[in-house]
Amino acid sequence: MFSRGEKSGEAKVDQSKAEQSKTDQAKTEQPSTAQTAAPAAQRPSSGKPSVINADLRVIGDLESAGDIQVDGVVEGDIRSRTVTVSPGANIKGSIQADTINISGTVNGQVEAPTINISKTAHMTGDVIHQILSIEAGANFGGNCRRLESVKAARAVQSAAQKGGVQGAGEAATANKAARA
Repeated sequence: MFSRGEKSGEAKVDQSKAEQSKTDQAKTEQPSTAQTAAPAAQRPSSGKPSVINADLRVIGDLESAGDIQVDGVVEGDIRSRTVTVSPGANIKGSIQADTINISGTVNGQVEAPTINISKTAHMTGDVIHQILSIEAGANFGGNCRRLESVKAARAVQSAAQKGGVQGAGEAATANKAARA
């Protein structure tokens, strides 16, 4: 009887240890709500660029809090911190970022404080920038506009839409001031 009681007691101790271990493991495996609920643009960047390889074709929009390097084909809009369009890459869509480096082909509007267009680039579309660099030999067709003037025009347009007819007169006055 004594040995039987020890074994059943040991089994109870082992079982309670196993249950505690499972509970601890479940707590550590569950991601916090803040991590799962945050959209991609609000999550911290890993520091490594997301790469669209040369043999990959993406149809749809891309959005990242970090960097995106396109070596392949993207048919859609891109929003990121830094976008690099490698030689041989092809993008059909708009790009918005803090920095855009174009060495491949882009058909669409690009908007960033800093835009670099290399000599191997084929850029067709409007460029909205603060700092623009175009290397000799680059193929560029489109309009260049300063980021500040575009933001002012957007603010005027937004005010006109909110204010109706009365706001439109004020918006025209603000638009003239933005051009000066």
